Amino acid sequence: MMAWKINREKAELALMNARKTWREVAKETHTSPATIVKALKGQGNTSPKTIGKIAAALGVDAAEIAESIEEPERKHFK
Repeated sequence: MMAWKINREKAELALMNARKTWREVAKETHTSPATIVKALKGQGNTSPKTIGKIAAALGVDAAEIAESIEEPERKHFK
C-alpha cells in the first residue's frame, strides 16, 4: 500500500493561484486544519480522498500536489 503526502511547495503555489487560505480550504473540504497541516508535513498517511478534496478546492489535479512517501515497514509478530 502506498503512503501519500502533499508537496508543500506545489500546494502553496496552487493556494496562491486559487487566492485562498488554508483555513478556507479546510472549511470548503470539511477537513480539519490539523489534517491539512499533517498532510503538508508528511506526518502520517494522508488518504487519497483527502488529497483529492484538497486538490479540487485548489483547482488543480491531485497529481500536481501529491507525492508518495516511503511507508515504514510493518513488523509482523507471530
